[in-house]
Amino acid sequence: MTTLSYPEAASFDPKRLRIDKVTEQLDKSGSHLMTGEQYKASLRDGRRIISSQGEEITDVTTHQDLRAVETLASIQDAQFDPEHQDTLTYVAEDGGRRAIGWQVPTTREHLFAKRESTRFITQRTMGMYGRPNDYGPMMALGFLSTIDRIEAENHEFAENIRSFVKLSGDYNLLSTDLIADPQSDRNVPRNERPSQLRIVEDRPDGIVITGAKVAGSIGSLAHFFTLSTTLGEGVGPEAAIWAAIPMNSPGLSLVLREPTARMNAPRNDHPLDHAGEELDQTILFDNVLVPREYVFSKYNLGLLDLYYESCVYSLWSIMTRLAFRAEMFTGVAQVITEILGTNKIPGVQAAVADITLYAQTLKAYSLATISESVEWNGVHVPNPELTTAGRLYSIENYPRITYLIRDLCGQALIARWPEKVWDHPEFGPRMEAYFPGTGVTAREKNTFFNFVWDLVAGAHAGRVALFENVNATPPAFVRHLVYSKTDRSAAARRVRDYVGIA
Repeated sequence: MTTLSYPEAASFDPKRLRIDKVTEQLDKSGSHLMTGEQYKASLRDGRRIISSQGEEITDVTTHQDLRAVETLASIQDAQFDPEHQDTLTYVAEDGGRRAIGWQVPTTREHLFAKRESTRFITQRTMGMYGRPNDYGPMMALGFLSTIDRIEAENHEFAENIRSFVKLSGDYNLLSTDLIADPQSDRNVPRNERPSQLRIVEDRPDGIVITGAKVAGSIGSLAHFFTLSTTLGEGVGPEAAIWAAIPMNSPGLSLVLREPTARMNAPRNDHPLDHAGEELDQTILFDNVLVPREYVFSKYNLGLLDLYYESCVYSLWSIMTRLAFRAEMFTGVAQVITEILGTNKIPGVQAAVADITLYAQTLKAYSLATISESVEWNGVHVPNPELTTAGRLYSIENYPRITYLIRDLCGQALIARWPEKVWDHPEFGPRMEAYFPGTGVTAREKNTFFNFVWDLVAGAHAGRVALFENVNATPPAFVRHLVYSKTDRSAAARRVRDYVGIA
C-alpha cells in the first residue's frame, strides 16, 4: 500500500495527524478501502461526543441515538461487492481501488461517475441523509477548484489541500463540511460574539482555534470536518480559516441535538426511521490545535467571498441527491395509487404528473450540469449557473411535492398501527379483514404507509424538510445567486443588436 506523508517522507506521523486508528485498520488489510467493521473500529478514536441528554458517549458505534452508523457502514461494505464496486470505487494509477468520491474530476466522465455513486447511496438511504459517505470530499474538491487563489496566498496551503485530498483517498476518510455559525444576537458584531470561531494562537506546528460552529451533520460518525468561514459584516482576519479538523482533536466537543427518528422502533413500524438519522450538533472548540498540514488558509479575508466557487461541488451534490430523491418520490406516488386503487382518477393522475415533472426537471438539471461543465484550475466543475438554478427549483418545489404525496394517501397516513396491534389475537384479524389494499394484504399496506409516513410526514421527515430548505443557504440567497451569478450579457447584446440600439 502506498503511504502518504506530509510531505511523503519518513516523517509521516499518523498519531500526530490524528488518523492512527484509521491507518491501523488499513495497514492490516493493505487496502485503500475500509469495510463497515473497519470503519466502525476507526471511529473508536477518543472523540468527545455528548448526547442530547448531556451524557458522554464512550462508543459512537453502539449508542442508540447513532444507529446511522450501520447505514454508513453498509455503504462501506458495498465498496467490496462486485455488483457495486465499479459504482462506488475507481482504480487509481497505482492499481489500487479508492472511494470514487475522492477521485479528482479531470473529465466529464469523472463527474458522471460521481453522479452514479450518488444515485446508489441515495437509493440506499432514501435520500434522508444530506451528508452521506460520498458527500464528504465535495468541500475539499471545491478548494482544489480555487487553488489558484490559495497558491497566491501561500504555496504551502495549496500543497496541504492537494495532500489532504490524496490522504483522504488513500485512507477512505469520511468528512463533512463545517460552515455555519451559531445563531446569535445580530446587534453584536460577529468578531465580538463569544461563539465566533477564531485563531487564538499561531504556532510553528499549527494554529489553535476557539469558538463554536453548528450543524456539521453526521460529524459524530465522520473522521474530519472540512472547515470554511463565510464573509459577513464584522468578521476579522483571525476568523478567516479554511482547514481540516480531525474529529478526535483534543478540546473538540460535539453536543448532539435531540433525535427525531423513531430509530429504535420495530422496522415494520418505522421502515425509514429504523435505519437511523443524520444527527447535527453544536461543535465547541476549546483551544483546539489544528496541525499545520491541515491548514488551507488563514487570516485571508479575500478568500471568504469564494463561497459560490469553493462550494461548487457541495452544492451540485446536494442538487443531484435531490434529483434522485425526486425520482424515488415518483415511485412512491405510483405505489400509493396502485395500492389504493386510485390510479385511474384524473385528479390523482394530475398529482402524480406534477411529482413526475419535478423529478424529470431535476434529472435534466443534474445531467445538464455535467454536459455543460467548465474547467477551473485543471478540474471539471459541474456548471455552477445550472447547479444554482436547479437548487432553487428543487427547494422551492419540495414542500409542494411532499404535500402532494401526503394528499394522495388520504386516510392511509392516519389509519396506521404498530406491529403489536397486528399481532393481537382479537384485533389483528379484524384489521386484516377491514383494511386490505389492492394486491396487498392489510398488514403489507400498513407497513408501506408507515414508510410513507417516515418519508414525508413524521418528525424525522419534518427535520429533513427543514434541513433541505436551508441546506447550504436558504432560497432567498439562492435566488440572489441566480440573479448575480448568471451571465445574461450575451443574450442582452443579441437583443440590442436585433433592435439596433447601443
